[in-house]
Amino acid sequence: MQDFIENAEPRVVAMMLIAIVLLVSLVEITYLLWPQAKQYRDLHASHQVLEQAVTSNDSLANQLEKIDAEVQDLSRQLHGDMARLPAKQMESFVIGRLQRVSWATEVELLSVQPGSGKQVQNFRESLFEVKLNAHYHDFFEWLQTVNDELGYIVVKKFEIRPEERDALDNPELSLQLTLVSYRMVQDYAS
Repeated sequence: MQDFIENAEPRVVAMMLIAIVLLVSLVEITYLLWPQAKQYRDLHASHQVLEQAVTSNDSLANQLEKIDAEVQDLSRQLHGDMARLPAKQMESFVIGRLQRVSWATEVELLSVQPGSGKQVQNFRESLFEVKLNAHYHDFFEWLQTVNDELGYIVVKKFEIRPEERDALDNPELSLQLTLVSYRMVQDYAS
């Protein structure tokens, strides 16, 4: 190595020394300085977020209230107003709502017979055998209103017979439906 340095031109030796100094500097920056700078930027960003959270404590409470209202609205869309009812009160609630919807949509509600269904995974079925007389358009409106009033309810079985053969655009129908409501097993016991 000594011979190489003595025989090499001073310009080549200077370039090698500069290259070594640059390489050492690059390694120091990459492995020592850059991670520290990145960590400082991350900590500074976290600090700013925390400062905003402290200064906007009122807005945090408002955000929590807003999110709680959204959760309650989604629960109502899924289960209707019967989401928080005990199982014993649910039958009378559903029958009352079906009667109210029938009056509002001009559908003749002949009978509602509650029953219990089987357990499907974590859910328990509540069955309602419903008999109706209605015109086609009124029945369609009845189904939409029942969905709005009772939330997620399923028509499991149905039988539709026309009462009048003459009226083709809005015939009188005799209907038998099996409506099913699903509740979580833990909710059903209460």
